[in-house]
Amino acid sequence: MPVFLITGASSGFGAQVAKQALQAGHKVIAASRDAGKLSELKDLGAHTLSLDINASEADIQKAIKEAAAVYGTIDILINNAGYIWEGALEEASAEEIQATFHTNVFAQVAVTKAVLPILRGQKSGTIAFMGSIAGWEGGIACGLYCGVKFAIAGIAQSLREEVASFGIKVTVVEPGYFRTNFLAGGHKVVAKNPIADYEPVLAPLKAAFAAFDGNQPGDPIKGATLIVEALTGTGRAQGRELPRRLLIGPDAVGFVTGVIEKETKSVEAWKDLSVTTNL
Repeated sequence: MPVFLITGASSGFGAQVAKQALQAGHKVIAASRDAGKLSELKDLGAHTLSLDINASEADIQKAIKEAAAVYGTIDILINNAGYIWEGALEEASAEEIQATFHTNVFAQVAVTKAVLPILRGQKSGTIAFMGSIAGWEGGIACGLYCGVKFAIAGIAQSLREEVASFGIKVTVVEPGYFRTNFLAGGHKVVAKNPIADYEPVLAPLKAAFAAFDGNQPGDPIKGATLIVEALTGTGRAQGRELPRRLLIGPDAVGFVTGVIEKETKSVEAWKDLSVTTNL
């Protein structure tokens, strides 16, 4: 059975995917900045590991070697750790921008780089980045979050082509709205220095997010089950090629379909001018 390494496994999709992987009989190494928060997964049979993805490259590589030594390998990496920053772009300080991109992009790349030599060596494996439908279109108060998810999608798609010849699969998992604690405090960070002029612009969306928290339509268990099946090629995913972008949830499918239609119309509307620029 494959060995999963899941970062940010203390809550949200990370915890739920770990549970479903264990239930399916897979081996799971659950990682979190504070391994003490992983006691439930440990009781269910997961090996727990302290891994701060914002640590130095040397510390990350050391933690990955420790993880690989547990079962002798790592087969499936799920880059799940991350958070939402909410606010207008002008409200974001340099420190907030750096922190958002470091955790949600740079740190995930560092973990991936530490795992890749293991997967290359065994000529097999799967890497999944937890993206979002926010990686398809920008929105008010979500500029930084959309930015990191766009970045992750681009990195994942590029990496997929680079490592295909080594037998390594790569995807970005893009869920819609699921009833996890991802919109709650601790997972969602708001701008420290709000600007009054933006209040009427941001207020409707912030109110909508607050009302939506705890009322999301997606079932995390069903979503996590599909993720496990897709990454292992089992169950309903047996015989299917792992896609570049794995949409999870009917709202995700509807949203992305709408974005594609909108962009297609935009391309067509400007195509007569866009094609006039060759030498």
